[in-house]
Amino acid sequence: MRKFWVLLLLILVGVSSAAAFQGEDTSEIDLTPPEPGDFDPESVSEIDVSAYPLMPELTDHAREIYAAGLEAGNNPQVFSKVGDCMTAAEAFLTPFGLDNYDLGDYGNLQDVVDYFDAVPARGGDWELDSFANPGLATASGFNTASVLDAIWSNPEWCDANESPLSCEYRVSRPLFSLIMFGTNDTFFIEPEFFDYYLRLIVLETINQHIVPVLYTFPTRPEYPEKSELFNQIIIKIAEDYDLPLINLWLGLQDLPNGGVDEIETIHLTVPADGTSTGVFTEDTLQTGYTYRNLITLQALDVLLDALNEDA
Repeated sequence: MRKFWVLLLLILVGVSSAAAFQGEDTSEIDLTPPEPGDFDPESVSEIDVSAYPLMPELTDHAREIYAAGLEAGNNPQVFSKVGDCMTAAEAFLTPFGLDNYDLGDYGNLQDVVDYFDAVPARGGDWELDSFANPGLATASGFNTASVLDAIWSNPEWCDANESPLSCEYRVSRPLFSLIMFGTNDTFFIEPEFFDYYLRLIVLETINQHIVPVLYTFPTRPEYPEKSELFNQIIIKIAEDYDLPLINLWLGLQDLPNGGVDEIETIHLTVPADGTSTGVFTEDTLQTGYTYRNLITLQALDVLLDALNEDA
């Protein structure tokens, strides 16, 4: 628990400047909003998705964003879930907010669960933590364009003309955002617009002083080449903005059918016997959602450990 007390101490005493976490100079990162025609396919053609590590690292830019987020009053014990059905599904992280989990051999991750389970993900009388919170910027059918379009916002929580993404960030005030798109985009979005919309999502996240944590996504069986291209785009965006990247695609390669349901290809697999996706055993970790839950907790642990070392 030591690392969490350090982080809480930072909140209490305040971080007066992003300089507290600065490492290398990140001033050359271009945060200019993109134009739809900016994408150059050649810029990603040499990216080998399999060459990138599974786990993220706390980049220098992420350190700066984190420090600015503390100063702005964002909550370091809250994260947002941003994405399509693979993120909106109850199988993704929800068991950890409902005490329906067993970490098994990964008991070292209990600190991470306790840390994000300690506070509600919204204000007022809201009781659900970030794990169980049904995010306002994730829904079945969403793609990168949907989350930026106010027509898809929840009217019970969102202001008029407020996008689902802007609404989620205003309501939850997170300091981390778990972002994964691609599954639905391969059907409906061309590469230049996937790049454009995802950059807009990332830039809005950065501008709200929230650390974007990007995922690569599992191959869509109907569009294997387009899936690879979109994952190359995700990696390029993470590199351009110096952000943490979870290479989910890489980890899923060892799972049956790449962790994807053979019939409903827009979903990851779950244990056939109904076991919670928060229960980590050798068998359950052969299913897509359970595996994604494990590496998400591990990734959050990596990032918090790095922040602790900085402190």
